[in-house]
Amino acid sequence: MSRRWTIGLCVWTFLVWTTRIGNIWNDDALTDGEKWGRTGLAMSFTVLALAVIVALVKRAAWLRPAAVVLAAWTTAVWVVRAVGVATGDHDAAFVAVHLFLAAVSLTLAAQAVRR
Repeated sequence: MSRRWTIGLCVWTFLVWTTRIGNIWNDDALTDGEKWGRTGLAMSFTVLALAVIVALVKRAAWLRPAAVVLAAWTTAVWVVRAVGVATGDHDAAFVAVHLFLAAVSLTLAAQAVRR
């Protein structure tokens, strides 16, 4: 496992998912149920990334399993989201931004657990 890539995955995860929470709650087009569901997804990433950071700092034996779980969850969610975004009724800019986010996330996830 590469420490540098793992830190990169955690930082990227915080940037993408934790900051999304504010966007969710400021979106008047969403119902409360949709806001809570999307917040739950974003929080799942935040909690997993936090666990990996704690394991890194403590040099815990469970660092690798925690990083693998974060990488696997990242991969699963972004594969599904990328397909949904690419095939959904979205403008080109939205699709481009989200496919870029997916590509960076998938690359970091793969590199974090590669070694």
